[in-house]
Amino acid sequence: MIFLVVVMIFFNGPLKPADETADDSNNKTAKEPRFFKAVLQDQGKILSSPFRMKGKDFLLWGSVALVTGALIVKDEAIYREFKKFQEKNQWVDDVSPKVTRLGLGEWNLGIAGAFYLGGLVFKDKKAIETARLTLMTFIHTGIVVQLGKHLSGRQRPSWDNGKDHWAGPAGFFKRYKEGEISHYDAFPSGHTITIFGTATVVAEMYKKTIWVPVLSYSLATMCGLSRVTENAHWLSDVFLGAVLGYAIGKYIVKKRNRLEKSKLNVFPVAHSQQIGIDVQYVF
Repeated sequence: MIFLVVVMIFFNGPLKPADETADDSNNKTAKEPRFFKAVLQDQGKILSSPFRMKGKDFLLWGSVALVTGALIVKDEAIYREFKKFQEKNQWVDDVSPKVTRLGLGEWNLGIAGAFYLGGLVFKDKKAIETARLTLMTFIHTGIVVQLGKHLSGRQRPSWDNGKDHWAGPAGFFKRYKEGEISHYDAFPSGHTITIFGTATVVAEMYKKTIWVPVLSYSLATMCGLSRVTENAHWLSDVFLGAVLGYAIGKYIVKKRNRLEKSKLNVFPVAHSQQIGIDVQYVF
């Protein structure tokens, strides 16, 4: 079912403009490239963005680099404090394995699918567009995070009793020989970049409904922190994953959103292992 929905989103053409009499020169939809072409264009710009930074970009990403570096230095100590807190609080063990699933690829594709199907059923163009942007962001975050993992080859805290180790590209590729698919791919966090990308798209598309951004980023943050309590990542992995996911999601919405405001809003709702749809109409 998820695969079918993804294919439908992938081949979904430009939406018709709300005003059929509108001038094409002022119609953003008319100039929007097809899905695959748009993804290729955007991925090129995302990967080349470090070489095109100007002015405040250096300050912003320089700050991100400094915070990430500071966390890397303290990662082992921070990880130990996380584990101490977890040992004293049983609720962490109860909640962590559940919220960490929000970062899984199938869950994020499921969210996109819920928006798309809800949009079809309720004829809500915003929901369909949210699905399209979520899928775009999912592809971009997946590419970026895999590049980071392959280049860094960082050991996960679940290995070697929580000792940090960076092996670089050579170390990472050992996982294919040893069969340990998650031994050398800690940096950055894939779950975190994925869920923050999705959360950002949803939050941006429905930012006028205040609880949507709050809930989206809260769940994304919980998922990110759970990657530490699940012994899968260091806090620096989570921090950088969150920043990258947010930045990519923000960029895609700003660049590729084809719609104006909508009164009918369709939201995906996740409970335990089920995904549903919540429909609201603003009068």
